Amino acid sequence: MAYEAATPGEVVERNQRFLKHDRHDEDAHEEAHQRGGKRQRSPRDLFIHLKLRYATHRICRSVQDGGCTAWDQVKLRSYNGKLHGPLIEAIPGDTLNITLENQLPPEPPPLDGMEHPSTEPHGFNTTNLHFHGLHVSPSGNADNVMLALTPGHRFEYEVKIPLDHPAGTYWYHAHKHGSATLQLASGMAGPLIIRGDIDRVPAIRAAKERIILFQQIPYELMDDPTMPGHQAFMVENYDQLRNGLWPTQGRRFTLNGEVEPTYTLFPGEVQRWRFIHGGLREMLKLRLVRRQGNQEFPLTQFQIAHDGITTGRIDAVTETEMHPGYRVDVMVRAAEVNGTPLPPGTYFLVDENMPAPAPGHTLARVVVAKGKLKRMRLPTAQELAPLAPFKPIQDAEITGQQQVVFSIDLSVTPPRFLINGKEFDPHAVRKLMLDAVEEWSVTSQNFNHPFHIHVNPFQLTTEDGKILWKDTVIVRSGQTVKLRTRYVRYLGQFMMHCHIAEHGDLGMAEVLEVVPHTQSHGHTGDH
Repeated sequence: MAYEAATPGEVVERNQRFLKHDRHDEDAHEEAHQRGGKRQRSPRDLFIHLKLRYATHRICRSVQDGGCTAWDQVKLRSYNGKLHGPLIEAIPGDTLNITLENQLPPEPPPLDGMEHPSTEPHGFNTTNLHFHGLHVSPSGNADNVMLALTPGHRFEYEVKIPLDHPAGTYWYHAHKHGSATLQLASGMAGPLIIRGDIDRVPAIRAAKERIILFQQIPYELMDDPTMPGHQAFMVENYDQLRNGLWPTQGRRFTLNGEVEPTYTLFPGEVQRWRFIHGGLREMLKLRLVRRQGNQEFPLTQFQIAHDGITTGRIDAVTETEMHPGYRVDVMVRAAEVNGTPLPPGTYFLVDENMPAPAPGHTLARVVVAKGKLKRMRLPTAQELAPLAPFKPIQDAEITGQQQVVFSIDLSVTPPRFLINGKEFDPHAVRKLMLDAVEEWSVTSQNFNHPFHIHVNPFQLTTEDGKILWKDTVIVRSGQTVKLRTRYVRYLGQFMMHCHIAEHGDLGMAEVLEVVPHTQSHGHTGDH
């Protein structure tokens, strides 16, 4: 099943119309931008300062009737002293000027016996940034995950967002190989929103927006390496991140740093919720439900975008499945399927992957408040169809093939995390040709692995025949997923890996490089 979407030139023209603004009303226009970019403005340089340092926070340990009854004080590596990074908002044509300042303590000396640092956790106080899902340069001081910023230093990122960049939900997070998991588990991630054409659809423009970043922070009480002789709730080693530990730790997903927050709608109101899975391993099966006794009855969500890319459809579902790295935009309506407004009361956002009555089953309380009835409408497929940014890739366009096989070798201790039978080697680079159009076959031999590739999104076809463009997709054990992608505009090295972050740090990752037509196509070294 295919759909017609805009050409890149049409996207630029549409975004230029979005960018046109009234220069006589700069103050009002700036205020509107701070509220969510509902007005138009010209591209510009944006300046963000991220200070990486240890900071103390409170995380709720137990909740009763929507109120926290007990707290844990945690000490974590943090951006700007918060449980998650600040919201970054931009429009096509903007330049993100991000100063990353590493104020963490110096690295301790390496442990004795570390023979393979590229496949072992290391460098916990060394960092960088990845702008997950953005189609921007992976080189120089842009989305370059090959960089390593050591303690006591700062780095100036300059990320130029092209004029034809799709509007949507993206995010940024630490991505230094060997420490990415531990830093992500400390909350080193934040939402990144590109405003554009979809935000001007009348029903979407009228809807209140919620950006919801799901995170897993598996803190434990341990010796504080920054204060000898003291203990604190911290994230300091990979033993805290091992498979199967999260459900037994008693920790819960935080939503924008909160455990079980409360969201409010009025009867008949429509809101746009931007889900971002910034967690480590566990998937989420998100349902909005009404409870009657011990039973839960799902309400309808309306999906309009995956991984930041508008689908051109409005898909009615009762469950949104998310894996680490996923983003999904849904329209939520406080109404029955037939449009009848919901009665006032408390509803729940739940995770069906964590069965009731476990505390982690309830993610948020959703209160439909008494007040003025709102008869808001949903966007239509006719309004959304022209906004899908990419045309489907046809069979005749394919110029080459790529193979990826995820596997974990359990015959040795510790296990080996492999792609195509080999562990991560930063010097073994898979070469890809600029402007090539290729089909990737991605297979998992054992366990489930979210496949993520930087820079260029890919097209996949769902089991029910729908086309999605994404940058992260789950590949289940024994399954092969076919993906199609174009290597457009940008040269340079970037990463492909499993987005169970620990798997990537332990070796399930690979360096890719898009090269110009004059260079050979294939692999370097013995990869």
